[in-house]
Amino acid sequence: SPPDRLSDDDVRRVLDIPEPQAFVVRLALSTGMRWGEMCRASAKDLDGNMLIVHRTKSGKVRRVPLHPEILRELKGRVGRLVPYSERANGSFNKFVARNSGIRKFHVHQLRHTFACRWLERGGSLPALQQILGHASVVTTQHYAKLGDDLVRREAARITGSDPYGWRPPTTD
Repeated sequence: SPPDRLSDDDVRRVLDIPEPQAFVVRLALSTGMRWGEMCRASAKDLDGNMLIVHRTKSGKVRRVPLHPEILRELKGRVGRLVPYSERANGSFNKFVARNSGIRKFHVHQLRHTFACRWLERGGSLPALQQILGHASVVTTQHYAKLGDDLVRREAARITGSDPYGWRPPTTD
């Protein structure tokens, strides 16, 4: 089954919640970080346009690229980036659900949404694996279960008007 991700309309709704929770949503949607990783992240973990994630699920340190917009928001911050403890994901989920109208919201949907959008926009699977910190690409491939509409659009883009999807080299 495809990952439990948010629709574009749901994304607009979660981005419209009050601050500072909306910032947490923006950070998650732009990095794909896990809840615990966001809660542990600190301003001192910024390195250029990357965020160094130290205590990860796999135990490996990883570097997450930051979009210029989220980087602008992070510049000048001091201390922890997210005003929540790791155990507070339940209260965060309830707050977002109540303020966005998405009844079954859970924070991990933001990670799923980041991953699906990455692939839908042509991002590579190996790069996504590294960003998400998956030990195995098999885990990352879960996000590659894309909807039929996207598959049809991609097939049309790749094959164009050529029913075979490629042109043999010409020999002049």
